[in-house]
Amino acid sequence: MIKKIALTLVVLVVVVIGGIAAVLATINPNQFKPLLVEQVKKQTGYDMVIGGDIAWQFWPSLGFSVEDVAIKNRPGFDEPDLMRLSQARLSVDVLPLMSQTLQVGEIILQDPHVFIQTLSNGESNLTTTSQAAAPQTEPTPESDSSSETTSTEAKTWNVSLQGLSVANASVVVKDDQAGTMTALRDVDLEVGNLATDVWTPLSLSLRGEQNDARFAVEGQGELKLASDVIQSQLRKLALTLSAEQGDMAIEQANITLDSFSLGETAKLGFNVNAQTADIDIESSGKAQVTIAKKQDKVTVQGLDMLTTLSGEPIPHSSLSQALAADIVFDINQQTVTVSELTSRLNDDDVVVDGKVAVKLTEIPQVRFALNTNHINLDTLLPTDAAPSQSAKASESGANAPSSSNKQAAPLSKEEPDLSVLKTLDIAGSLAMKGLTVSNVTLGKTRATVAIDRGKVDVSDLTTQAYEGSVVVQGMLDATQTPARYQVSKKARGIQVLPLLEDAAEVDLLEGQGNLDINVQGKGLSPYALRQAIQGSVAIFFEDGAINGINLAQMLREAKATLKGESAAAAKEVRKTDFSALTASFTLGNGMARTTDLLLEAPALRVRSDGQTDLLKETLDFNVYTSVVETSKGQGGKDIDELRDVTIPVTVAGTWQSPSYKLDIKQLLSSNKALEEKARKEAQRGLKKLLGDKADDDKVKETADKLLNLFQ
Repeated sequence: MIKKIALTLVVLVVVVIGGIAAVLATINPNQFKPLLVEQVKKQTGYDMVIGGDIAWQFWPSLGFSVEDVAIKNRPGFDEPDLMRLSQARLSVDVLPLMSQTLQVGEIILQDPHVFIQTLSNGESNLTTTSQAAAPQTEPTPESDSSSETTSTEAKTWNVSLQGLSVANASVVVKDDQAGTMTALRDVDLEVGNLATDVWTPLSLSLRGEQNDARFAVEGQGELKLASDVIQSQLRKLALTLSAEQGDMAIEQANITLDSFSLGETAKLGFNVNAQTADIDIESSGKAQVTIAKKQDKVTVQGLDMLTTLSGEPIPHSSLSQALAADIVFDINQQTVTVSELTSRLNDDDVVVDGKVAVKLTEIPQVRFALNTNHINLDTLLPTDAAPSQSAKASESGANAPSSSNKQAAPLSKEEPDLSVLKTLDIAGSLAMKGLTVSNVTLGKTRATVAIDRGKVDVSDLTTQAYEGSVVVQGMLDATQTPARYQVSKKARGIQVLPLLEDAAEVDLLEGQGNLDINVQGKGLSPYALRQAIQGSVAIFFEDGAINGINLAQMLREAKATLKGESAAAAKEVRKTDFSALTASFTLGNGMARTTDLLLEAPALRVRSDGQTDLLKETLDFNVYTSVVETSKGQGGKDIDELRDVTIPVTVAGTWQSPSYKLDIKQLLSSNKALEEKARKEAQRGLKKLLGDKADDDKVKETADKLLNLFQ
C-alpha cells in the first residue's frame, strides 16, 4: 500500500513538473518585456530598457536569465543610465514550492554598473519627477486588511537564497555641489548560502578612486544573516587594502577581526606599510572594538599601537612611537573621547600621557590635559640641522671684516603662513617635567593655551629655568594681516651666564638676574619682529660681572696716560665685577634705547646711555665710570687718585664683536682737575726731557697746544 502511495506521488510530481515544463516551453518570456517595463515605470518612475532576451532555464533548476538591462536617467545627467547590467540569472527549486518553501538558487549579476549624480542645483538622479509629484494617500481599511492577509500568508513561506555572485561591477557617485567623485570598479562579490542563522563564506575585491586618491580592497570572512539584517554577524574577517594619493602611498594594510556583532566586543588587529616623501612608515597594533546595539557609540579599548618612521628626512634616520589609549566615539553627540592616553617616542625620549576630547563640528573642538617627561628636542633633531654659533664664527675666519665694519645679514621680510590657525579650536593645559631646545634647558613647566580660529592665547605659562622662574602671558592674533602679538614676561632669579652660554655661546654677563618684558607688535617675519616691536624691557642683575672689559684696568691706563707713562701690562682677566646692574630699555622703530643703565661695582660706579640697532645689530653706548672713596675692591689703591673723576668709555661694534674705547678727549674736557693735573704732568715731563729749555715761553706754548688736542 505504501509503495503504491509513493509511486502515485512520484507520478504526480513528474506530471506537475512536466506540465510546468510544457507550459514554459510554449510560452515565450520575451512577451513579458512590455509588462515589466510598464510596471517598473509605474512603481518607480524610471524608464527601463531590456535590450537582450529573457530566457527560461530548466536544469538543474527552474529559472531565467535576462541580458542587456538598463534603467535610464533623465536628460541632464552625465551618463544615460542610472543602472545597467549585461546579464542576470536566477533559479528556483520547484519541489520545495509544494511545501511553501522558496529556495532561490544563486543569483548571478554580470557587469552591473550604477551611476549616482547630484547636480550643482541639488537635483539627484535618485529622485524621479513622478516620485516628487506623487500625492501621499492614506491606505483604506480594505487595503490594510488585504495587506495583513498577504503578510500572514507570506509568513508561512520559508525563503532561502543559495548564493549571490556579482562580477565586474562598478559604482560611480558624483557630487557636483561638493566637487567630489567616488568610483568603485572591478567589484567582485561572492556570498554563499544566505539563509538566516547559517554561517556562510563571503569574499570581496574591488578597486576605486576618490578624486585624486586611488585604493584597492580584498577581503574574505564568514557571514551569518539574521532576520533583522542589522543584527547579522561577521567572523574570521581579513581585509587587505592599498591606497595612493599624491606622494602618500599605503602599500599594504592588513586588518583582521575575529568576530563582529552589535553590542559584542571584537578583537581587532592591523598592520600597515606606507610611504610618503622618502619616509617609510610601519604601523601595527591591536584593540578591542565594540559597537553598541543602538549604533550610537563605538568603543575602542586597550588600543596598543607601534609606529616606526625611517628614511633620510627623519632625524637619525629612524623614529618610533608607541601609543596606548581608550577611545569612545559618541555618534549622537559627535564627540570623541581619548582617555588613558600614553604616547612614547623613541622608547622614553618623549612620554606624553593624559586625555583628549574632540567635538566634531565644522571646526573640531579639541580639549586636552597632557603631561610629559623631560623632553630633549635637540636629541630628536638632526645634528647637522644648523651650524653652531662657534662654527659660524670659525667659518667667517680671517676673511671676516673687522668688528667695527661687520654688518648683520639681511633679515627676511617674509611672513609665516598662519592660515592653519584659523582652522583650529584647541584649548587645554600642558605640564612638562622639563624641556631642552636649542641647548636651552627649562625645568618644570606648566602652560594653559587656547587657539580659537586664528587667535592664540597663552593665559599662563610658568617654568623653572637656570635656578630661577619665568612667568609668561601672551596673545597672537592671526586673523589680521600681518599678525599682531602681545607678550608679558617676568623672570626672577635667573643665573645669566649659563643661560647666555647655552642660548648664544657667549659669556658677556654673569650674575643673578630679574627681567620684566612687556612688548607688542605686528608682523612675525625676522625683519618685522625687530623693526615693529614696541614696549619696554627692565633688567636687574646682582652679584655678577661683565666679561670682556676690565674697567679698573682701563682706569689704570687712563691714569698712566695722564702721567705720560705707559700702563703696565694687564695681568688681570678682562672682567668687571658688580654688585648690581639695572637698566630699562625702550623698544621702537627697530631700536632699543636706555638712559638709566647703572652698574655698582666694589670700587666703581658706572652709568650709561645709548642705543642698539636691532636690525643692524650694532652698539652705540656711552659709559661713564666714577671711582668711589675706597681703596678696597677691584683696582684698589692703584685708582685712588682718580677718586671723583668720571672716566668715559665708548662701546661700539656689533653684538658679536663689541669694542670698548677710552675717550681721552672727553675725559680731560669734562674734568678740570684732571686737565690741570695733566698740564702739570706734561710740563714736568717736558722739563725732564728739555731741562732749562722747558721754561721757554715757546716750549710752554707748544705743550699747551698738545693738551688742547684732548679737548
